[in-house]
Amino acid sequence: MGDGNLTWLIVEDDGAIQAVLEMMCDLWGNPHITLKDGRQAMEYLSQPELAAPLPDIALIDIRIPGPWGHLVSARLRQHPQIKDIGVILMTAYELEDKDEAQYLAESGADALIHKPLPSMDELYALAHQVVEQRRGQSH
Repeated sequence: MGDGNLTWLIVEDDGAIQAVLEMMCDLWGNPHITLKDGRQAMEYLSQPELAAPLPDIALIDIRIPGPWGHLVSARLRQHPQIKDIGVILMTAYELEDKDEAQYLAESGADALIHKPLPSMDELYALAHQVVEQRRGQSH
């Protein structure tokens, strides 16, 4: 088990949800990088060398302006520095199981959660579970 300190990459266009996620990270003592839409996220991911801190986990909303979240996640999976980090997609929309499976397959994400977001404790536990699983696979 790591030190429990994760750096979060948050891609979310809703300012209120962004603020809640940033507040959670601050309470946990976790650094965070917040991007407000698909364009910003793609710009971030187009840098060959990402500045520290590198994210350990990405929380990406699916329906964001610019390229949607599952496309951002697929691009993240191609970035040599962070291709193995945990990725959680989020959506406020009801998805059919087949659509959900397709988003997960196309994005390479580890999990998909529905808004309203789970409790702080549940989100923290899920993030750590995803990261641990990823680290277990990459060794």
